[in-house]
Amino acid sequence: MKAHAGLIFLALTLAGCAGPNPNPGERTADIAWISGRYSDAFQTVKPHAEAGRPWAQLRLGMFYADGMGVPKDMKAAIEWYEKAAAQKTDGAWADGQMVGATGRYGYFNQNSDARIAQRNLAVIFLDGKGVEKDLVRAYLNIRTVVEEQNGKPLFFCCEFAGGAGRWFLPQDLTKIYQDVVSQMSPEQKAEAEMRYAQLKKK
Repeated sequence: MKAHAGLIFLALTLAGCAGPNPNPGERTADIAWISGRYSDAFQTVKPHAEAGRPWAQLRLGMFYADGMGVPKDMKAAIEWYEKAAAQKTDGAWADGQMVGATGRYGYFNQNSDARIAQRNLAVIFLDGKGVEKDLVRAYLNIRTVVEEQNGKPLFFCCEFAGGAGRWFLPQDLTKIYQDVVSQMSPEQKAEAEMRYAQLKKK
C-alpha cells in the first residue's frame, strides 16, 4: 500500500496559522520536526506525552512509527496512537475553537489529535507493515474518523509555517476507508459492522 507510506506525511498540504499556541511545547516540537531536527522534536514531545497531553501522544506515535529521533517501533507507535485516540471530549476548546472557549492548556484541539491518531492506526492495520494486518481494527478506526469529520478537512499542525495549516483532506480519509472495505471478506465486514454498532451505543 505505497499510497499510505509515511503515515501522515504524504497526506499533508503545507500552510499554517498565526497566533499563540495554547499547547505549550507543541510549536517548539513542530518547528524541530519540520526542520529535520527529529531528536530535538522527540525529546520535546516525550515528557508532554507521558504527562497525558493528546497533541504530544499523537506526535510520539508518529516518531515511533517513522523512526524519527528514535528507533522505529510499531508496537510503541500503536500504544501512543491509542492513548491519543482515547482523548476525545465535548466542547469548543477540544474542537479547536479558541475564541469564546476555555480549557486546559495542552488539550486544545484534542479531538483532531485523536482522529488523526485513529487515521494513522487505520493505515498501520491496513498495510500490516511491522504488525499483523487487521482489517477490522482498520475499519473501526477509519470509519469513525470519516463519520465524525462528515466531509470536513482534518487540521493537524504548523501554525508557524504561514498559510492555512496542515490538513488531511476528506478525500484522503475516504480513500483509506474504501481501501479497507475493498480488502475485507464478507465475514470481516460483518464483524466490523457489528463491533462498530456496539461502539456507537457506548
